[in-house]
Amino acid sequence: MNEALAAIVLAAGRGARMRSTRAKVLHELGGEPLIRRSLRAFAQLKPNYLVAVVGHQANAVEREVRESFPNQPLCFALQTEQRGTGHAVRCALDELPRNFAGRILIGYGDMPMLTAASLDAFIDATRGAALSFITMRVENPAGYGRVMRDRVGTVTRIVEERDATEAERHITEVNTGIYAVEVDFLCKAVGELRPNNAQGELYLTDIVEFARARGVAIEARLAADAAEFAGVNSREELAQMESALREQINRRWMAAGVTFIDPATAYIGPEVKLGADSTIGPNVQILGKSEIGSNVVIEGTAWLSDVIVGEHCHLKIGVRAERCEIGPDSEIGPFANLREGTRLEGHNRIGNFVETKQAHIGRGTKASHLSYLGDAIIGAGTNVGCGVITVNYDGYDKHQTRIGARCMVGCDTQLIAPVTVGDDVYVASGTTILRDVADGALVVSEHPQRDKPGWTAKWHQRHAGHPKASAHKAK
Repeated sequence: MNEALAAIVLAAGRGARMRSTRAKVLHELGGEPLIRRSLRAFAQLKPNYLVAVVGHQANAVEREVRESFPNQPLCFALQTEQRGTGHAVRCALDELPRNFAGRILIGYGDMPMLTAASLDAFIDATRGAALSFITMRVENPAGYGRVMRDRVGTVTRIVEERDATEAERHITEVNTGIYAVEVDFLCKAVGELRPNNAQGELYLTDIVEFARARGVAIEARLAADAAEFAGVNSREELAQMESALREQINRRWMAAGVTFIDPATAYIGPEVKLGADSTIGPNVQILGKSEIGSNVVIEGTAWLSDVIVGEHCHLKIGVRAERCEIGPDSEIGPFANLREGTRLEGHNRIGNFVETKQAHIGRGTKASHLSYLGDAIIGAGTNVGCGVITVNYDGYDKHQTRIGARCMVGCDTQLIAPVTVGDDVYVASGTTILRDVADGALVVSEHPQRDKPGWTAKWHQRHAGHPKASAHKAK
């Protein structure tokens, strides 16, 4: 029978060393808040209860957690006054049912490299122990609690850095902050905590000494990879972890058959999927749950978020796209902006300085230059000329434009929505379309041309005394 499991994640602190008005756990790594990345490892274990301890900017942190994990059995404990990690766990225990019987896994909301596989292995290896925790060895132990052992190697206590002697500070085995504790023992231990330390706080680490004094077996597991259990306490550490994460992700994709022109400047989100034989240029960011097909070329300085890109597409320099779908064999850019709701059926050409929004564009349709296509449905095989605008907003509401298949929409055309243009329509350049157009029609806005002979010379004469008049004299 599987043992009941609850998880407690501590996320109440402000993170003073971040020098930020924003809660530390809301700072982002790899395009995601730290709390989301940290909680994901705990959530994947499917605990019976998942308790997040919130404090600084509690509402914002709680909102992020609820949005990120809508299907988890979430509880929130409010630590109104940050009186230490032991006090935070006391607050969390109050949110669990009084009859809960099982183990409690404890960790922090600022450990974004943590994996569910490591947590699962830790729980499995320490099954039956009343108190277990993970340690790691680091070259620079500054900021961590030091793990104290006796002459035979048995753990005796954990001493926080501010309370450590000079000799103790040289110890390189440190506490990661990950614990697995039987609920009955944990309730007793945190109930006995006292603020007898340099910071006047209730230290969760003191439960180790509590267990030792009562003859409770303590199991400390040394982590194989210390980097996985590193926390984020400053912007410098956040930047270092960003670099490490980027390198880790890019190495994985290169091993899977993706080419990176400059891996050091490519940012690929952890949930992104890349197809084999695709090429990623320098200064490219692909975020969210984007999926890139095989044999896709993404040139430099592109930004993609939650985008699906079909196979054999070519995204040129400066492309920006979010929450949209690009069909196969399409050519996008340079400097195109595909906004939310854009859907390209495939074999499309969206060229330089073209912007689309809530636009469904049929197979083979092209818009090559300087156009805005918003709230539009365009059929297959249509050519949209330079400077075409779907005028979709009346100051209160958005309206839809429909353009049929195999149309030729001339340069500098404005389509005043709501309006429908049928199939096989030819729109002359400079046309303003105010009414629906039938299939197969030619539509023209007639603006008679007027010439005034000799007008230019008279204009210059009227400005003869102007300081810039000499610039207009005939050569």
